[in-house]
Amino acid sequence: MVRFRDLNSRVLPMIATAIGAFAPHAAQAADCEGLTALDLPNVEIRSASPVAPGTFSEPSRGGRPGDSHDNVPAFCRVAGIASPEAGSRIGFEVWLPAPDAWSQRLHMIGNGGYGSNLYWAQLVARVQRGDVAVATDTGHSGSSLTFGIDNPVAIVDWGNRAAHASVVAAKGVVKAYYGRPQRWSYFSGSSTGGHQALMLAQRHPEDFDGIIAGAPGNNRTALNFQFMWNFLSNHRRGDNSTQIVPNRKLPMIRRAVVAACDADDGVIDGVITEPLKCGFDVGALACPGAETANCLTAEQVATMRAIYRGPRNARTGEQLYPGLTLGSEGMGGDEANPGWADFWANPDKPDEPQRADFFRYWVFKDANWNWWNFDWDKDVDTVQRVIAPVVNATDPDISAFRARGGKLIMFMGWDDPVGSSVEAINYYDSVVARGQGADEAARLADTQSFARLYMIPGMGHTAGGPGATHVSTATRDSAPPVEDARHDMGLALYDWVERGTAPEALIGTHFSSGTGATGTVQFQRPICVYPKVARYAGGDPNSAESFRCEPATRR
Repeated sequence: MVRFRDLNSRVLPMIATAIGAFAPHAAQAADCEGLTALDLPNVEIRSASPVAPGTFSEPSRGGRPGDSHDNVPAFCRVAGIASPEAGSRIGFEVWLPAPDAWSQRLHMIGNGGYGSNLYWAQLVARVQRGDVAVATDTGHSGSSLTFGIDNPVAIVDWGNRAAHASVVAAKGVVKAYYGRPQRWSYFSGSSTGGHQALMLAQRHPEDFDGIIAGAPGNNRTALNFQFMWNFLSNHRRGDNSTQIVPNRKLPMIRRAVVAACDADDGVIDGVITEPLKCGFDVGALACPGAETANCLTAEQVATMRAIYRGPRNARTGEQLYPGLTLGSEGMGGDEANPGWADFWANPDKPDEPQRADFFRYWVFKDANWNWWNFDWDKDVDTVQRVIAPVVNATDPDISAFRARGGKLIMFMGWDDPVGSSVEAINYYDSVVARGQGADEAARLADTQSFARLYMIPGMGHTAGGPGATHVSTATRDSAPPVEDARHDMGLALYDWVERGTAPEALIGTHFSSGTGATGTVQFQRPICVYPKVARYAGGDPNSAESFRCEPATRR
């Protein structure tokens, strides 16, 4: 078996992305283009091109034209490769605003899934604010996990090294271009980007002053246990094609959950504020006789209970990962987004579990590996031994990040159908447990001096959903109606790092149409600092001012 090596202490390489559709901007040409001669350790600058102000067109994907973005200021676009060792090629881009427009910030954007794609809209948004924008391809091209076949270096790059190597290189580019280093460095990401965010706080605390970790897939091995558990729970042994609970029943189940628990916060709005308080039992949907579209058979009830319960060790009963929360089944209010249906099987290969290739190629290295033969005791130990040290970001000790003045904002949607919302709480609580203080309240207050968690009702995976989810969360388009630190999580982080103003309740928005300053606001809610939740106090139920942040209730 090929062994993984811990290569975190070295700097990395990168694969340059194709330079997109911008005309040269003559005023910057000499300074920008000269960056190709920059000599940085283990880094090759592949291109450096001045970009004129105007419209930016994203590169095409799969033969489909990319989106266009207007009102983009002039910037210098640099692409490079970081190579900490043979076989490591970590592609990165650095977008540098004009010197007279620079905010003195560097802001890196995280990735999604196992893919190499960059979030172009977020890079544009950063340079529009005057920030240096940075992104990485995580060391490979494409979204298939096959890049890790017999390639432990590439898995290390994706798992814990690419973001670090990229920002080290980017800081060298910044200093060369502006003649001075950035004053503040930020990272924001969700899903895999949230995983990267926590990995950086844990293993590379010197890289960033402020970090946003959204919907983090940081307990990667256990997250993939959950995907497999949910698939096996929803199929009869050996039958990979026939679902026990068909996708079409998920919205019906969610409607029943919402009907039972929506009013717990004092207002009926289609959103469950406290899923852990919700006492709904899916057995209430059991068919009294023949199966219909609006009830569940005994087998379907058992399947749903297994998924809510989450994966367990077959011998010890140990909880390997929390179950998915009530309300995450299918996105009520947005049922075009089918919730679990997108994630309890591989959408490209619906007859196998989501992320089966993680186990097939990265752990067992067997193209014929069969998930039905997975031993939920011995094989769990094998997975944790082989791959967890490379890809899991579960260490609660982020004291070095705190000691250097770092600030961390975590967020998670309560309706997330990908990772369990409870896992984000579990990680944050593990950080709190290391805090200073004689009791839990004191340790919580101590932790909140540098790290805060926001649990967002009605939010799906990283963004979207029936709740007041637009609060400018990390790497998804979730523009609020007002750009200030109360409505925009990124600006709240800037204020915390640069002015020492810790964020309190943010204001989330749900739009009936559009987004941002031109969108039509349907309702707003306070997004409370965990462990508080928003409860209705009277007045206009569509106004955030009608709610108060109060201690959560647990069943």
